[in-house]
Amino acid sequence: MYLKKSLVSALFMLSASSGFAQGIVVNNEDLRSDLNWLNQQGVIQISTSTWPMSGDEIQRALSQARVSQPAQQKVLDSVLASLKADNHMAKVSLYAATDAKQFPQAFAESNKAQYVGALELNAGGANWDAKLRINAEKDPLIDSGHDVNVEGSYLAGKLWNQWLIAGQMPTYWGPGHDGSLIRGDASRPVYGLTMQRADQSAFETKWLSWIGPWQYQAFAGQLDDYDAIPDAKLIGLRLTAQPLPYLELGASRMIQIGGEGQPDSLKAYWNAFIGKDNECNESGCIGEGNASNQLAGFDARLNLNQWLNTPLSLYGQYIGEDEAGGLPSKKMYLAGVDYSSNFKNMPFQLYTEWADTRTNGDVKGITYNHHQYTDGYYQHGFPLGHAMGGDGEMYSVGGNIRFDRMNRVSGRVLFAKVNQSNLDINQAFPEKDEVKALDLTWSHYIRPDIPLKFNGWVSDSDVHGDDAGLSVAVDLPLDPKAWGY
Repeated sequence: MYLKKSLVSALFMLSASSGFAQGIVVNNEDLRSDLNWLNQQGVIQISTSTWPMSGDEIQRALSQARVSQPAQQKVLDSVLASLKADNHMAKVSLYAATDAKQFPQAFAESNKAQYVGALELNAGGANWDAKLRINAEKDPLIDSGHDVNVEGSYLAGKLWNQWLIAGQMPTYWGPGHDGSLIRGDASRPVYGLTMQRADQSAFETKWLSWIGPWQYQAFAGQLDDYDAIPDAKLIGLRLTAQPLPYLELGASRMIQIGGEGQPDSLKAYWNAFIGKDNECNESGCIGEGNASNQLAGFDARLNLNQWLNTPLSLYGQYIGEDEAGGLPSKKMYLAGVDYSSNFKNMPFQLYTEWADTRTNGDVKGITYNHHQYTDGYYQHGFPLGHAMGGDGEMYSVGGNIRFDRMNRVSGRVLFAKVNQSNLDINQAFPEKDEVKALDLTWSHYIRPDIPLKFNGWVSDSDVHGDDAGLSVAVDLPLDPKAWGY
């Protein structure tokens, strides 16, 4: 009980000391890992499969935390430190790498150039949130044609428990550690509007309360530098629900539609919405009856602690290109298992994951490709879905351990077969290749809310040979209160 009271007090002090309430929480690997750890330990119940997340929902979950071990309190403290780090009113971010990685990137690797310097300003209140992030880049890994951008910036307002967000934020849909088949963050963020619930509490009426805590995220934006069809639009919807404390279910759908030379009528959008977009006639597969490229599918996470008294979870995702019989067809798959425990009061998490972006297990050049949107399901040539792109297979084993308040180590080993259809629309991996890699990160906390991250990797590619590299990243608060002045 005393731990719960101290946590509620810490949440209040965090919000009050920052000068504004944190509304939107962007992709953050350490935070996601800590929240998943607490989920599997039975300390909290929260969905971590839809990013960006709502700060209201995180604080709601933490306020109901049931702590019984020192290791659990250590992870709760880590979550609070992550929220505080994202809540500084002003900070400078610096990143430098010796080289570009030759293997699929991990969740929340937000730096898209070899050298990045950023100034970030945050402001907000109970019903609004704003972030201005100005990035200066050198030697881009994903070339957008600009040395300076505002990726990661947004303006958000809350009304009737709904957040409306305008900006350019990374998005991630699904339970996977290393990738999402339908909406990942390997490409640069897409400009657009996002709507989602703030507090994800269950319906109060008995007719709908069985759904449990639920969330939706709706997105509409425009792709940048999409040469095949300039001004192509990207529209998406994700729904999640937790009908049982140990089970989360999700459904996702993405649509590429509109743009130069494409049908832009209300009928075209309605046909896409109801799934009537496979019409072909003597003129070909074009027009209002075939106006879009669509992906859709389902995912689930099951916590086995309920039966095995072991913090172990199973998760999976399947996504289909096109539609048949009202359901996604031409399917790709992802599955994994993760485990969260502690060793001598040091919290750790382990996982293993498999992903397959081929078409029903076969290389056909269909995944993330389309006969009209011929640049595929990519932006700047980098996948909007899984980081390896279409027609790939990937196996990974990874995890992290928090040694003490000031040091965390995370890493993964992976083997990937990428671009087996050898399509040049995948600029992340423009050739058929097999890649093996070891990726390690040491986070040393200058202060609990100021991580200094050192990342190192070695890889072997059939096409590019052996490779190794290092990177360093740090966020430094600028507001005097952050340093105790």
